[in-house]
Formats: sequence, structure tokens, C-alpha cells
Amino acid sequence: MSSRNFLIVAFVLFLVLKAFNALFSKKKAEDEAPAEPTTKVGPYCQSEIAIKAVRCPHCTSKLEGFPEIND
Repeated sequence: MSSRNFLIVAFVLFLVLKAFNALFSKKKAEDEAPAEPTTKVGPYCQSEIAIKAVRCPHCTSKLEGFPEIND
């Protein structure tokens, strides 16, 4: 009888902890703010590039919003 009681208690504890974790994971997901993007899409080739890029490394097109660098 002792092992049967242990299994019942373990199962109930499992269900309680599973419900507790589900409750807190939903609350945590709601609290998180969306992160700022670190990449953008190239205008012609549609490849993913760094947000600070001046030219697309794949198709070498100039990206809008950046002045030309004179070196």
C-alpha cells in the first residue's frame, strides 16, 4: 500500500507543478517587450543583412537612408 500512495502523491504533485509552470510561462511571455530588430531585408535580393549596413553584401545595392561614404 505504501508504494501505491507514493505514486498517487507523485502524480498529484506532477499535475500541480505542471499547472504552476504553465501559468507562469504565459505571464512571462505577456510581460516581455519585443526586441529591436538587428537585421533588415535587402531591397532587390531580399536577403537578410545587418541593420547598420550601407550596402547589401549580396547584390551590392545602396540602401536608402544612408549618405554616401567618401574615403
